[in-house]
Amino acid sequence: MVGTGVFTSLGLQVQAIPSVPSVLLLWVLGGVASLCGALAYAELGAALPRSGGEYHLLSSIYHPVLGFIAGVATLVSGLAAPIAVAAVAFSKYMANFLPLPPLAMAVGVIVFATLIHSLHVRFGALLHSGVTYFNIALILVFIVAAFVFGNNQAIPLVPTAQDASWMLTPAYAVAFVYVSYAYLGWNSSIYVLDEVRDPQKTLPRSVLSGVAIVTVLYLLLNVAFLKTASMQDLAGKIDVGHYSAQAMIGAAGAKVMSALIALALLATVSSYVILGPRVWKVMGEDYELFRFATKTNAQGAPVWAFVAQALIAILLVLTSTFDAILIYAGFILNIFNFLAVVGVIVLRVRRPDLPRPYKVWGYPTTPIIFALISLWMTVYVFIERPKESAFVLLTFVLGYILGLWNKRRSQPQSMQ
Repeated sequence: MVGTGVFTSLGLQVQAIPSVPSVLLLWVLGGVASLCGALAYAELGAALPRSGGEYHLLSSIYHPVLGFIAGVATLVSGLAAPIAVAAVAFSKYMANFLPLPPLAMAVGVIVFATLIHSLHVRFGALLHSGVTYFNIALILVFIVAAFVFGNNQAIPLVPTAQDASWMLTPAYAVAFVYVSYAYLGWNSSIYVLDEVRDPQKTLPRSVLSGVAIVTVLYLLLNVAFLKTASMQDLAGKIDVGHYSAQAMIGAAGAKVMSALIALALLATVSSYVILGPRVWKVMGEDYELFRFATKTNAQGAPVWAFVAQALIAILLVLTSTFDAILIYAGFILNIFNFLAVVGVIVLRVRRPDLPRPYKVWGYPTTPIIFALISLWMTVYVFIERPKESAFVLLTFVLGYILGLWNKRRSQPQSMQ
């Protein structure tokens, strides 16, 4: 979960919402939504234990066509797009340290992560674990440093009536997209269920502890950013960590901190590079159109799935802006997360006798809370960001057309 969003999205939020309490409340709301969604996904994952993410879940709950559309959309917006976003963020931070073309660095980190995980599975796993722990350690160090070495400017934490008025604007709902994107990953466990030991016990523990820890880290880190740099300095900036570090320890120290944050962002690239090919592989097991993705090398890695994913991510880097990719990915993923979480209720009605080793806590309140927050964001983003919304609709149409074409060539083999 810990990755691109928390190091990049604050500047975009304060640009639209110049209110510290309102912005911080966004991160609390994001944690609440993620926890409710994670609880629902834990029940779905334990009841329908197969890798493939929303592709498998929506196919099983609703219809294979909807699952196929979700699968196609996930391959582009749910996996390749986050890789592209993380790679662009990596290049923005690294550009403060190395005078290299940002596009070259963004493409280079995608190629590097793809090669490592597709050709050296064991080494890739160790690298990913190491960088992830480094990522969390860096956030903790940054938080402590901000309170010890920062100028600790006073920031209001209790919202006033004026702050509350921002929460009722369409801009607030759009700003929540950045937050929800930063929390993405709370559902990642279901993408690799086939490789998880005892998922009925491991999955709920994983998502609950993960969301709780990340919510606290995110809230503290954003307080640290806002206490060390003014909203005017951060507004519109992607590399907010660099400007915060510059206010704390000067220009030279900020360059070093930017390099460390860039290394931390490598964890996000690594995470999605690992997850994506598993979805490609599962779809290849079910449909001839993606059969190439089932071919593995001597170490069991689906090499061609890695290649296809990397090519899509690089194309997005070369043709889109950071903000556009982030809104597009966050918007469309929210739609499929909404359908999956509501699917907990649908599945209980349609298949009451289905074994459920884990049942969502607070049912039906928790899935309803997630659904309401999700709908609120979806409606306003659709109105406020028509261009990204059009690409979301285009993705649905593309998935549907590919589904119809693929249906003529093959039928699902392993839908359960």
